[in-house]
Amino acid sequence: MIMKKLLLVASVLSAAVLFVIVLTSAIKKQNQLVCRNIQVKIDYDSGLAFLTGNEIKDKIDYMCGGSITGKALTGIDFRNIEQTVRKNPFVADAEIFVNQQQEVVVDIIQKRPVLRVINNDGVSYYISEKNERIPLSDNFTSHVAIALGNVAMHKDTKRDSAVQAALYKLILFVRKDDFLNALVDQVYVLENGELEVIPKIGGQTIRFGEVDENMAEKFDRLKIFYNEGLRKVGWDKYKTIDLRYKDQVVCEKRDTTNKQ
Repeated sequence: MIMKKLLLVASVLSAAVLFVIVLTSAIKKQNQLVCRNIQVKIDYDSGLAFLTGNEIKDKIDYMCGGSITGKALTGIDFRNIEQTVRKNPFVADAEIFVNQQQEVVVDIIQKRPVLRVINNDGVSYYISEKNERIPLSDNFTSHVAIALGNVAMHKDTKRDSAVQAALYKLILFVRKDDFLNALVDQVYVLENGELEVIPKIGGQTIRFGEVDENMAEKFDRLKIFYNEGLRKVGWDKYKTIDLRYKDQVVCEKRDTTNKQ
């Protein structure tokens, strides 16, 4: 009986020692794992190219005090790197992980612009699909509709916010409609906050007015006028198309008296 107990104790001790040895070996092996390479994946298939893989890699190397390649994986602060990459003004989301080849993979989704603003002070930036301001990039120019005029900054911030909200609401509506998206080229903000839309064809000024609960109805009138009116009389017959009056489209003809 005593012998059985001694054997049982010995086996338990042996198992414990073996566990410690295996655990120590595993920890030692893990501490010896190093980063063999870094892959920066950017969603270029979206048509955007605000970022380059090299600038992201250089930023990560700087944070690691030198090249991340060759550094022990246990010594890399992945959370801090991921948070820093996400703070980049062109990054919508980022994920960092290590694959089975001991490569650090950085997977980036870029912010998507829907409108470019160029105000009267020459300040220019993009508005994203989530209504965020995106700075211009030396690497890439996004070909989206342009908003010009009285988009104030750092003066009347309340009005500034209201103007940007109106532009954002209008351009999101336009982008969801194939006809309007192909038509709208520029939006001009007047001093009173009303909007004028400049189409890609025809050369008219479309006096849209305020972006309010009647926005969809205004655009419906515009589409009907283009399809049933301008197709018959010609795209360049009118100088202005005014949508500000309920249930009406008021037009001003071009002055053709000076035409040769």
